[in-house]
Amino acid sequence: MKYRHESIKAHIRFMQAIVFIPVIIMIGILLYMMAWQNRQYRQSIRNLTMATEFNFDFKSNIDYKMYRIVIGADTFEALNPYEDLDNSRKIFEQLKDSTPEETSKKGLDGLLQLIGILEKRIDDIRTSNIFGNYDRNIERLDKDIYVTTDLIEESMSNYIYNETKNLELTRQKLDSQTKQLIALCIAVSACIMVFLMAFVSSFGKKIIKPMEELCGYTMKLVNGSLKVRAPKSNIREIQMLSDQYDQMVVRIGELIEHIKEEQELKRKTELKLLQAQINPHFLYNTLDTIVWLAEGKRHEEVVKMITALSSFLRRGLNNGRDFITVRGEEEHIKSYLQIQHFRYEDIMDYEIDLDEEIKDYSMLKLTLQPIVENALYHGIKNCRKKGFLKISGWQEEGDIFLKVEDNGIGMKPEELEKMRRLVCRGGEDVDQREGFGIANVAERIRLNFGGAYGLQMESEYGVGTKVTVKIPAVLKADK
Repeated sequence: MKYRHESIKAHIRFMQAIVFIPVIIMIGILLYMMAWQNRQYRQSIRNLTMATEFNFDFKSNIDYKMYRIVIGADTFEALNPYEDLDNSRKIFEQLKDSTPEETSKKGLDGLLQLIGILEKRIDDIRTSNIFGNYDRNIERLDKDIYVTTDLIEESMSNYIYNETKNLELTRQKLDSQTKQLIALCIAVSACIMVFLMAFVSSFGKKIIKPMEELCGYTMKLVNGSLKVRAPKSNIREIQMLSDQYDQMVVRIGELIEHIKEEQELKRKTELKLLQAQINPHFLYNTLDTIVWLAEGKRHEEVVKMITALSSFLRRGLNNGRDFITVRGEEEHIKSYLQIQHFRYEDIMDYEIDLDEEIKDYSMLKLTLQPIVENALYHGIKNCRKKGFLKISGWQEEGDIFLKVEDNGIGMKPEELEKMRRLVCRGGEDVDQREGFGIANVAERIRLNFGGAYGLQMESEYGVGTKVTVKIPAVLKADK
């Protein structure tokens, strides 16, 4: 099959010109007509969404925070209600800039004024004596804070109502234009179909067979067969396409293997990088403590502190090796706890009780430290009693179990479930900073030992938390 003068490309270009030029003109005109209404509609949707999200939790957040502050359960610095007010102002300004209706704009101006009034009422409570003026602050809370947040919520509801009416008007206009568009599309499509039927009847026969062969080839590719070769054809464009397909299939096979290797390497590199990192705040605080002890001429404690820090860093680096003995991990975590005990001796005691028979087995380094750090910073430091942290280890049915227990604040059921999900995902949610180290420990264990091993978490709010590590009992020589 040969073409003397024109190729398939020329025929297709001619067909495209006949088909697409009127369509493009039609669409351009209609899009120009509808652009303004569409922008208004989308902006109204965005405004309604923003306003609804604000109205959903603003009042409850402010009322709850101020109640907690007035009763003395929390402080302004901890809850920072001013941050909610600043965010509200930003939302109102954004809505004002994007709202065309004057009535809605006036409502937003009123909301900005109410935010200012609310800020002054909060200032009144802030400048008062929280405990000395308790009754007065309770009255301010009822008559000033709650009333003002009610007004803000009601004003925002009025804004949402007005925007909803404007949205309905816009929708009606869009419906009308859509009907016109459908009618015009039907007319243009009918003309195009007539042309296509005439064109396909004369030209389609010349390319149907090789195209069917090429389609069969692509179906084999879809089914996962990358070893097939494209059919040959006398038509220049189809043969070029077949050659490109063959090259693409070869390249896809190479890329699949490359991606597998690259992803595996990337995963291991990221895990090694994370496990090599040392919390800078921990290091800064440790050095500050050493300086403080030195200034107080407490030389023996300075020596103990530096020795513990040196041991902690040396064990953590482990000469670049990923695995360490249980005994080495015990020494590493003991150094860490000695350092922390210098800083938190008034609020924390600890105990390490590992069976002697498991200490020569191998484990991943930096397994216990992230768990202990999480127990200290998110458990013991948040409770109002003397904290106690216990690390125990034993062997059972060919596996090693290491348990970290604390009597800290513990977790509520929803918080525990959230942590368990994070551990199951292996720390993929990077916005979750709390527990990320524990999740990474679980992921490293799964990557190295399989899905049968990992972490198990138990916690009761107000009682404490237990994290159990399960790893296989493997001697260093056998690993």
